[in-house]
Amino acid sequence: MGGPRRAVVRWAVAIGAAAALALAPAAANAAKSSIRLRGPKVNTLRARFQYAVYGGAAGRADHLKVWQAPFAPSCARTASGESRRAAAVLFADRAIARHRRFSLVLRLVARNTERHRLCAYLVNRRSGKTFARAEASWTNVAAAPPVAGPLRPAAVGRGLCPAKKFADRSVYGQIAALGVRCRDVESIAFGADGAQGAPYSRAGFTCTAAAQGPGSTWAAAWSGVYYAYSCAAGSRQIAFNWGTQYIYAPVDSLLTVNPQA
Repeated sequence: MGGPRRAVVRWAVAIGAAAALALAPAAANAAKSSIRLRGPKVNTLRARFQYAVYGGAAGRADHLKVWQAPFAPSCARTASGESRRAAAVLFADRAIARHRRFSLVLRLVARNTERHRLCAYLVNRRSGKTFARAEASWTNVAAAPPVAGPLRPAAVGRGLCPAKKFADRSVYGQIAALGVRCRDVESIAFGADGAQGAPYSRAGFTCTAAAQGPGSTWAAAWSGVYYAYSCAAGSRQIAFNWGTQYIYAPVDSLLTVNPQA
């Protein structure tokens, strides 16, 4: 689908066979033809999403037509009217069995940050008469920018480097790092034992801490108060937790800190 105002392009049409709709085995028992559209109201830019088109064909209805169109104006009252709109693009054009239920999944991709609309019609292929119609609209939005701020410790059990103990049996763990190797993390974290929650500088990094306790993000690994440290030297960062009551693993099972600098 080309054109600057079209937010989506056809990705695929998920149907049971390449040239037919997936038809339910039971006959449609509604007195009148019906059609429905179901899908998301908001999509993130470049995200793939889908709309379900379903209903029942009664009387002489034997064909389904679906257009993707700009948000304004609303869909035309008839398929014939919609087909005359220059900005609308025919997205699905399928034969369906009379007096049967039908379902179709349209797969789409958000291509720009605008509002868009689907216009769907059940018609008689020969006469062009519209028996049922439905429309749905959505908005594509840009993804939220990443939140700026200091690096935070890793989730419990997912640290980049192994937890280690100090001579006084305090521990640092849940290590996260950007641009820093594990052996260098050890040198930087070595200052936490002496600082005991206070700010400190080591190996060119400036480190600050926030006190944590029961109910906090990493409480499963600690008892009582512990400290979440964030250390930075330009774009290089590390983060870890330090405390004196480590409970995630036996302290005796941890290696002892042996800094390189």
